[in-house]
Formats: sequence, structure tokens, C-alpha cells
Amino acid sequence: MNDNQENKNPVEEADGQEPIVKKVAKYSAFIYLGLAITVVIVATVGIFSISYDYEASLPPISFPEINTSFDVSVPQNVITPPEISDTPVINEQSGIEDMSEPEQETPRVMFYCPVEGEIIKQHSPDKLVFSETMSDYRVHNGIDIGCELGAEVVSFSDGVISAVTSDYFNGTTVAITHSQGVVSYYMNLDPALAEGIAVGSEVLAGQVIGSVGTSARIEAKDPPHLHFELYVNGTPVDPEHEMP
Repeated sequence: MNDNQENKNPVEEADGQEPIVKKVAKYSAFIYLGLAITVVIVATVGIFSISYDYEASLPPISFPEINTSFDVSVPQNVITPPEISDTPVINEQSGIEDMSEPEQETPRVMFYCPVEGEIIKQHSPDKLVFSETMSDYRVHNGIDIGCELGAEVVSFSDGVISAVTSDYFNGTTVAITHSQGVVSYYMNLDPALAEGIAVGSEVLAGQVIGSVGTSARIEAKDPPHLHFELYVNGTPVDPEHEMP
């Protein structure tokens, strides 16, 4: 026996086992088969992807219709301003209420001159004044307001009649008590006083209390006049300074 026969094939194993070359070839066949299957799958997927209609598979999308035409008409509940006309309107009322400020009431006069006329004898409580009737000099605690006989005499201010007297010298006299300790005296009145003039009666400023007469004999020779005196807390004051 030669050396070739004595030596076994190096790729063959003893004890009847399968040679290593065959095992490798068998496993290689499986590998090639797996690669072939993979290539077929990839190719199939590629072909399917190219031929697949994606647009047909998507669900339809609808968009709402937008109305581009707008109604520009004025709603009925909106008041439109009237058109302004240049034509003047004559003898037609506008229908707009008068917006001018209401007339304010004229404040009531609180003090009056007792009779209309001029002062013919001044107030003189300290200096003696000559009396035509008595032919002597004496004080004059009031003022004499010359006027027509029968001229109306009014209250100097609001007050209450506190006295109505008639004597030989001063004649018919009315005394009115006012506020702040003021008392006014009206002398040389006609005996017929105005209606309602009596002690305790309330009178308003400017209210008629009587008329000018000739009842004061102490001034009988003087022209027709009203002898008017004014006292504040019992002290005579010049009525001319207090009258309006």
C-alpha cells in the first residue's frame, strides 16, 4: 500500500462522521436561500409601493362653502340720521324741546319805602329842628316823606302789627314789629285803614296798610306827608339809611 492509500482525506473525519466541507456547504445553501427570499420580499414590497394608489386610499375631505357675498343693507332697528337740507324752514317747529334754562323766580323784595315821595324833613334825634306848627324847636325821631294826600302806605318789611293807636298829636298810627328787634311806626295816617289791619295781623313787605291823611295835629301846617320812624332794640335810627 502506497502513501496515498494509507493517508485518509484530510477533510474527512474518523469514526464515520460527516466531513466539515459538506457541513459548510449545507449551511451556505441555507444562507443563500434566506438571502434570496429577502430579495424577493423587498422587490415585492417595492413593486407594491410603486403601484399603490395613495390618493384613492385617503378618506375624502370636504371644506365648508364660504359665502363671499355680504348683505350691506341697514337693519330695521337701526335709526339712520335724517338728511340735512340747506333749504331754510319758515314758520315750522322743529319738534325739539326748548333746552334753554328755565327762568328763575325773581327774589322777593324784603324792604320797601313806605310811600312814594321825597324826604321833606330829615331824621334829627340829637339836634333841635324848628316846627312850623308848634313854633318851637324840638327833636325829630323820624323822617317826613312828602306825598299826595291819600297816597298808599305799605309795610316796610314782613312783620306783625303790634299796635294801632290814634291820639291828638300824632294822629292815627300803626306799629309793626319785624325780626331782629326792629319796629316801624307809620304816623299821620287816614283813620280808615286797609282791610284786615289790626293788632296781631301778619303783614308782608310792601303790603298796603293805609293811606296818608291829616290826623297828626302836631304837624298840621306841614305839607301832606307820612311821618315814618324806625327803632332797633328801642333806639331810633335814621330810616333813610334802611330804605331801598
